[in-house]
Amino acid sequence: MGLAEAVREAGVLGAGGAGFPAHVKYQRDAEILIVNGAECEPLAHKDEAILAERAADVVAAVAALREELGAREVIIAVKGSRSGPLQELYGGVKIHPLAEFYPAGDEAVLVYEVTGRRMPAAGIPPDVGVVVSNAETIWNVARAGRGKKVTTTWVTVGGAVAEPFTAEVPLGTTAAFLIAEAGGPTVPAYVVFDGGPMMGEEINDPAAFGVQQTTGLILVLPWDSPAAVKARLPLEHVRTVAGSACTQCRDCTELCPRYLLGYDVQPHLSMRRFFSWGEEADPAFFAPASGCTGCGLCELYACPMEIAPRRVQNYLRGRLEGTMPAEGLGEAHPERGGRRVPGGRLRRRLDVASWDGGAPPRDLREAPRRLVLNLVQAYARPLEGAVREGDVVEPGQAVAEPAAGDERGVPVHASLGGRVVAANDRTVEIDRTQVAGYAGA
Repeated sequence: MGLAEAVREAGVLGAGGAGFPAHVKYQRDAEILIVNGAECEPLAHKDEAILAERAADVVAAVAALREELGAREVIIAVKGSRSGPLQELYGGVKIHPLAEFYPAGDEAVLVYEVTGRRMPAAGIPPDVGVVVSNAETIWNVARAGRGKKVTTTWVTVGGAVAEPFTAEVPLGTTAAFLIAEAGGPTVPAYVVFDGGPMMGEEINDPAAFGVQQTTGLILVLPWDSPAAVKARLPLEHVRTVAGSACTQCRDCTELCPRYLLGYDVQPHLSMRRFFSWGEEADPAFFAPASGCTGCGLCELYACPMEIAPRRVQNYLRGRLEGTMPAEGLGEAHPERGGRRVPGGRLRRRLDVASWDGGAPPRDLREAPRRLVLNLVQAYARPLEGAVREGDVVEPGQAVAEPAAGDERGVPVHASLGGRVVAANDRTVEIDRTQVAGYAGA
């Protein structure tokens, strides 16, 4: 069995956030393999922990992937402040220190920073001879090479909690369990995000949300924090405000990372067009929005009127998906270097700097008693359930498999043994206490 097939059978998805199936990436040749440890979302530390705590696995995986891809070079890209301690752990691998700016981990930005190459509009890194994989994905590749299934993920629990930490946890561990493990919230009214304040999504029910491979950060924020307030705005309200408050100042565009690389992404035009035409417009009218990555700088940093360009861009991207890719690639902006947003300044703007004290790696104090495994994969057709309510499952047992003929789906495996207490086309819930011999944590 080749490495790509082993990666698929293990159930490896990209752990950087998008959840792209890793085995698909590894079926193409590449000159350069970049291990993405940039981790630019404020308060995230799981890639930092993996690169420090699991160095031997990462080294083994990059060696195997280098051979699989035919790559001439492997580069680990990390923030400059983290590069020094890694030099000793990765003596045979090049470490590329990145400037402390957001979003250094965006694929197009990362490829340009590390190699000087620019992906085509609507293109991907292999188009310029590069494969980019998140640090946790690389770690999962190492385990897949030893025949291990993906049953755990690394997560930072941070923000307004008593004891921020980073840990390797069973897939499906609920956000509520992890927040309790962190000593609970330190503010009376709060929201919980899957991801960082810039690109994360609010979790409506932390007790029903199980962490996935794409979950790098469970973030607790005060109810009235800037990111939380923006997340609650209805789209129609955003449209109304766009018409009354957007001055077309272009600040959102002039600080857009993709625009500064020469891509045709102009949020200020999207705002004007969305207000003027709304949902009735031909999707072609909004074509430039398809190149947006939803990084959130326009909305949470650049806009002087405190309106929500990202919400508009995300909506338009949903309408455009698969039908209207952005076209054209101009020159990188001559002032790009001076317009990169420093991480420290961004944290202060978001009012999260007071929680920027790190999240040290540690083990969970006890294993979760209940798991909620997610079966929805962004780039695959619906999975086919392999278990039913009442079944008893063992760790590593498949609970869902890709549909016949689906080349992008990967299986989902039980992370702990227990009884299936609920199963549908979106989740499988496992209770460890409902099996013979359970004796507590």
